Amino acid sequence: MVLRWLLALLVLATLLGLYANEHWMTRRLSLDGRGVGQHLELVDDRGSGGASSAVLEAPPKGPLTMRCEIRAGFEWPFCELQIEMREQDLDLRPFSHIRLWLQAEGPTKDQGPAQVRVFLRNFNPAYSGQGGAIDLKPHEVIFSPSAQPQPVELRLSQFMVSSWWAQTHPLPVALVGPELDRIRIISFSTGGQTAPGKHFIRVNRAELVGNWIAPETFRLGLVGLWMFSLLGYLAWESWMVRGRLRLSMKRSRALEKMALRDPLTRVANRDGMDRALELLLQVQGEMGFPLSVVFVDVDHFKRVNDEHGHEIGDQVLVLLARTLRANLPRDDLLARWGGEEFVIVMPQTPVDEAIAVAERLRMVLSQVEWPAGLKVTASWGVAQAAAAADVDSALREADQAMYRAKHEGRDRVISASA
Repeated sequence: MVLRWLLALLVLATLLGLYANEHWMTRRLSLDGRGVGQHLELVDDRGSGGASSAVLEAPPKGPLTMRCEIRAGFEWPFCELQIEMREQDLDLRPFSHIRLWLQAEGPTKDQGPAQVRVFLRNFNPAYSGQGGAIDLKPHEVIFSPSAQPQPVELRLSQFMVSSWWAQTHPLPVALVGPELDRIRIISFSTGGQTAPGKHFIRVNRAELVGNWIAPETFRLGLVGLWMFSLLGYLAWESWMVRGRLRLSMKRSRALEKMALRDPLTRVANRDGMDRALELLLQVQGEMGFPLSVVFVDVDHFKRVNDEHGHEIGDQVLVLLARTLRANLPRDDLLARWGGEEFVIVMPQTPVDEAIAVAERLRMVLSQVEWPAGLKVTASWGVAQAAAAADVDSALREADQAMYRAKHEGRDRVISASA
């Protein structure tokens, strides 16, 4: 369920992000020759031996219009409207397009629509010298404005270095190719098929367009977001699984503990004793021997239940278990074997010491204040195991000794070796 919500959120965020990057994260720079650091300049072929002339119409507001009289007599006649960056060169790398609203009219040699050359002239001290226009690397695109829908949108990647300039300015391989990081002049010139006559180029509006975050970078960021989110989800899911596993193990241990413990007296039951003996033998091995076993059985317990009820009988068993546990060494094992019968396992204890402990416990029971003013005694059977293989037989012998104690008058301790 969480994964489905995460995927839905990521898809929504991705779609919104792509839309926002395309429409809401757009940067624009107006090119009108009137902005801070921008300067308008007209250039024609008279400086190269031609006779063409150009006039600029640049009202405070409105379009820029260059009117040009192309005259015959020069091989490459032209007129050019330049927007020069006088305060700081323009770095076009954050931009992706140049958008132009322009018109061009004038006769052409092939009788086709008038063409416009758009130049982006880049400065580089490695080849530009003092920064004269002829030494700025020109990047150009040529097209017919009347044949294009307005505005004309040109990708900056479409601008290629002018071949005529590359021939006259041989460069090292490292400097060959487009450079748009220090554009000093953006210009609009008459095209290559220009014929003598009257021409005009009108720039209604021009702007550079780009994204504050490049689409490639933004998409890479989205990929990173997906990866980070999925890794975060996997980490969260792993943490949740470990948490569920810990809880499951905790519950399992609790259930196992409940399964190995007598619910009434809260001491181990027979299965619990078997498990405790197994662990004891694994940990102590032969160091745990000699090992003594003591069986304890409440005398006349059926009479207690019959005369005082099972509630009093249960209280007697609980108090008996509590008394035994409180008076046994910490390493000794205590379990309710069944009914009113209990077992004590004493590692590293020979039978004579176990008999002494049993006698002491028997005397302790005589001093306990039992429920309903009862006088409670118990019969005790003691046996010893010299090795792990003798434990089962010691349990049987201690049980038999306990029954002998009952037959011999109860409230006494009998050793299996006696």
